[in-house]
Amino acid sequence: MSRNKRILLGIVILMSLFIGVFLYSQFNPEDVKYFPKCPVYTFTGYKCPGCGSQRAIHQLLHGNIYSAFKLNPFIILMLPYMFTGIYIEYIADKTHTVTAKIRSILFGKWAIILIGIFMIIYTIARNIAG
Repeated sequence: MSRNKRILLGIVILMSLFIGVFLYSQFNPEDVKYFPKCPVYTFTGYKCPGCGSQRAIHQLLHGNIYSAFKLNPFIILMLPYMFTGIYIEYIADKTHTVTAKIRSILFGKWAIILIGIFMIIYTIARNIAG
């Protein structure tokens, strides 16, 4: 991808992020009906790894870290990882040696397998706990 396309894509991602931050900071997904509901929970009654993430993000944007963590600890712990992935994939120079090394460690086969295992364990644990 050319430098100009990467910059444009970065701008689009940042604008989308700002719009999301604005919406989730201004409106509580618990009170407003137009936020999407979890289809897994709606149809099965079981919580997926993402259940509570919209409410958690709303709480996080208001500085309520404890409340956000209670709603969905998985998403709160994964936010830095997700932002790093977005940065490396769409903004950073992938040909740079350090970037390539970080990308292979954080987003390589074994990292994805470990995250998948953690997601499964987290999903089972949160549904057993109630």
